Amino acid sequence: MPVASGSWHCGWLRLREAGWATILIGADEAGKVFYWLSLAEEAGPVVAEGCITGSEELMQQIEAAEQVRLQFDDGPVFSVATDGGTGGTRWVRLMTL
Repeated sequence: MPVASGSWHCGWLRLREAGWATILIGADEAGKVFYWLSLAEEAGPVVAEGCITGSEELMQQIEAAEQVRLQFDDGPVFSVATDGGTGGTRWVRLMTL
């Protein structure tokens, strides 16, 4: 659902189509990732889908972790579920906490 302005709106949430965010594993900041996201078209637990890119080491940490969250620079935090990928890229779904 891309829009020309480069932003998407979903109630109180505003997601940019691409940008930088922080990965949190447990309570610790694990690193920065670049993301590309599209808002989910249907209401439900999944807020957005897309991919994240970072170092392969960070991607392996994300795959191995039980609790992974993504925090946007402007504050919102979401749970992350990965759906595979290769190298330093992973397909992800963001869900409300």
